[in-house]
Amino acid sequence: MAGREKKYTPKSLEKAVGNYFMSISRTQPVTEPVWTGELDERGHKVYELQPVMNDLGEIMTHREYAIPPTVSGLCQYLGIHRATWARYCDPEQYPEFCDTTTRARGCLRAYLEEQLLIRKDVRGIIFDLQNNHGYAEKKEIELGRETQKVLGGKIAPEEREELLSLLQAEMRNDAEPGTDGAGD
Repeated sequence: MAGREKKYTPKSLEKAVGNYFMSISRTQPVTEPVWTGELDERGHKVYELQPVMNDLGEIMTHREYAIPPTVSGLCQYLGIHRATWARYCDPEQYPEFCDTTTRARGCLRAYLEEQLLIRKDVRGIIFDLQNNHGYAEKKEIELGRETQKVLGGKIAPEEREELLSLLQAEMRNDAEPGTDGAGD
């Protein structure tokens, strides 16, 4: 059974993905208020927005999204199913798309990371980063003196590691939403 013909070539996918990001954003110069040396009728300083130069002597710019970039939005723009995008992102299945999909996923991740810094409610962003971009919340378990004393004398080192793994798994289960730790 032959597979379905791909909708995109490496070049056409690269162009289409670039067009998606350009269709929902604009590049804006970074500006800062600079005093003109003048005062208004009330005696307040008059400021004018001036472009900010970077250390290379270039005008700094940033991408401003009118519509937040999403995998679903990208798939809709490309006219493909999300599962197709996931296959395109698999470097073993489609190595010819690897550069484009890696860059696209990097743009999506960069947007989310930026939003973490500027938004007040970031729960949805954290959820997306953890479920779609491989981020994980790190939790450490530290055993108290009494527990260490009890475990130290009665449990072999290899059993101690197994017990610690079980405790970590239990802590992960307790932290998952919708679980109350109760049995069936």
